[in-house]
Amino acid sequence: MARAARWVAAAVLLAGIGGVRPTADAETLAVNLKVVGRSDLGTPGVDGDITVLGTTAVVAVDGVPGPGSTCPPSSAVVVDLKDVRHPRVVSTIAVPAGMTATDLDSASLATAAFTGDVVAMALAPCNGRAGATVVLHDITDPARPALLSQTAPCPDCGPGPQSVSLAWRSDNRLVAATVNARRPGLAVDDVTDPAHPVLLGRWDDQPGTAGCAPAQGLVTAQLADDGLRAIAVSADGRVHQVDLADPARPVAADPTPAPADLASPRSTAHAAVLPLGRRSLAIVTTDGVDELCASGPPSHGVRLLGLGGVAPPVEQSPIRFPTPSAPGRLVASGELAYITWHGDGIRVIDLGEVRPRTIAQFAPAGGDVVGVALLPDHVVVTDASLGLFVLERPGEDGGRAGFWSQFLRFLPYLGFATVASAALVVPRVAAAAARAGSAARSPVGSPVRRSRA
Repeated sequence: MARAARWVAAAVLLAGIGGVRPTADAETLAVNLKVVGRSDLGTPGVDGDITVLGTTAVVAVDGVPGPGSTCPPSSAVVVDLKDVRHPRVVSTIAVPAGMTATDLDSASLATAAFTGDVVAMALAPCNGRAGATVVLHDITDPARPALLSQTAPCPDCGPGPQSVSLAWRSDNRLVAATVNARRPGLAVDDVTDPAHPVLLGRWDDQPGTAGCAPAQGLVTAQLADDGLRAIAVSADGRVHQVDLADPARPVAADPTPAPADLASPRSTAHAAVLPLGRRSLAIVTTDGVDELCASGPPSHGVRLLGLGGVAPPVEQSPIRFPTPSAPGRLVASGELAYITWHGDGIRVIDLGEVRPRTIAQFAPAGGDVVGVALLPDHVVVTDASLGLFVLERPGEDGGRAGFWSQFLRFLPYLGFATVASAALVVPRVAAAAARAGSAARSPVGSPVRRSRA
């Protein structure tokens, strides 16, 4: 009876509100992430991407250009996170002059060729120069990073986004998917021996259009955790699912174009792949657009695309908030996406719900959060000017609530007809169940046996 009464009340509540759907911009925060530790990284300039491996973080930093120069001196600082309350810079990795580190990833290896920790850095040229490349460094001893290898510079790759993504495959190979590492397109390398990367295959995007001008090449690519596929984003916002079952012969289905009401990247985009039960989601953000092509203020949002087999990704409803800030770099774990949002800080969004919702946020005053990585119990973010923050990490259950809160979040997806039907049918079913229960013979209780003194 209690369960029937609960659903009767739910039906009445539904009928009362008529199935009204809340706005896409609605956002209720359950918690603000607590700061555990912080470091200004000790270097003037602009902090960028971050990757974390074990208790070591590597952060890309662009310094202050010297007199008469427009190219900032760039480097990557290595941070010891053993004591998360007091992050400590222990070394610096130099970046060649005229280059900047735009994307980082890292992995641990234990193979016949190499045992230790490796960081991969995608380097982009500055001031129209050619020479995009990817470098691999040994950070097994964080205080003494050592160069392992560097891909041949790309003579056809001018300034623009570069990206690198690492993943272990079931065939015991560590692969790297890189954008613009050799020529416009996606290159797949075997880096199981990081001192001697081997090119496995290459997939090139076909030119597209972004409304006012042709768009060339990819702006980012992200491997799935198993290394068997990659999500690649073109400059005009098309999203490709590239099958890497045979990395020597990457293949892709037709791409999914960008929604007309969302900004196309043309400058910078980021992606992640999140397994959710029997399905997988591609999460795509855009934090740089071509202002010359914009007819008005760009509409920023987080794109969600369903993945399955060798098929075009299926566009789903995007995530949007009423803010001028654009979403940027992101990581995903469990059912949560941790998305940097520049002036809005970082949002933690639960994608396991019927409707995605923000469960936590961190926004430093006057900040510009640009990088995020995960420790088992903490979130590590970088701010362009404020340095590095270590935050408490929310539970992977996303703060699941009980029956009523789940039910209320489901309301937007029920139409008025369904609501009206429920209001009429459910009370009748509950009444019938009540009559049947009263007519049934009551069970005989077990006899109470008393113990003798």
